[in-house]
Amino acid sequence: MNFYQVYIVSLVARAFGSVSSQAEILRWASEGAGRDLACYTRLLGVEAFDVEDALALLNAATGLADNLKVSDKGSTLEVKVHKSSCRMCPGLLNGGGQPTPKCPIYGLVKGFLEGQEVVKLEYDGSEPRDRGEWCILRYKVREPPATTQQK
Repeated sequence: MNFYQVYIVSLVARAFGSVSSQAEILRWASEGAGRDLACYTRLLGVEAFDVEDALALLNAATGLADNLKVSDKGSTLEVKVHKSSCRMCPGLLNGGGQPTPKCPIYGLVKGFLEGQEVVKLEYDGSEPRDRGEWCILRYKVREPPATTQQK
């Protein structure tokens, strides 16, 4: 993490505290930020062709983590974030590094993917899941991922 990222993560974590309804507000706000980032990239003339392309674009633009992986299981989409390289995790600031309802990436990814019009999603749970060295962001697919022919 750099100083800017630590500042933003710390600010977000403190602004929304530990109350679950505040975590929902954070998810809603980060989803909106994701849509705004998608709109901005489209204004720059950069559009993704599919989910993997959109996540690569988001990660290249923001430096979320050193490693993101996508797993499409039909009606479920999983995005795996490498925990030790995540630059937005409030849990890393306090040394825990565990998934938290205050994860800003959960909403950011959903908003960006939908803003790039590559897939429509619903949250599958209230927070990312812990899978060893990975945090798993799970979404239910409302509309199937776009393909290059659909764009």
